[in-house]
Amino acid sequence: MPHVDRSYIRVKSMVALLNPANDHVAVALFDDPTKSPRHFHRLVGGSVLLGEKAADAARREVREEIGIDLLDLGAALGVLENVFDYRGEAGHEVVFVFAACVDESIIPGHGGWFSDNGDRMWVEWRSLTSPPPIPLYPDGAADLVVRG
Repeated sequence: MPHVDRSYIRVKSMVALLNPANDHVAVALFDDPTKSPRHFHRLVGGSVLLGEKAADAARREVREEIGIDLLDLGAALGVLENVFDYRGEAGHEVVFVFAACVDESIIPGHGGWFSDNGDRMWVEWRSLTSPPPIPLYPDGAADLVVRG
């Protein structure tokens, strides 16, 4: 994973990719050996580029990471502030959270590997009503999606 300069606040767009057949959302699985629990989930998405609208960034990031074009992306569900520590480095993000329904076939039932700008990324389905015992970031995302 390339080094990311976390010395400034980053603006991100993330998407809750919802499976309309059940209460699951597609999430990326990450690892931080400095934490317990070591693993955590994040919504799919990434940085908003200079001059790019948050919704456009959300569509671009999903296309880059999952390989699908989102046609039904609505208004943002909300904006979250995420102050965190990742692998011993402080981070601070302002995250626009969107939701979109996707066909469950885009991600195998057990999860699958996807490419994020050349880096491998594991994406799996996470239940919103019976979540696993690992955190979902950004904090507050699950509440936004359930209310959304």
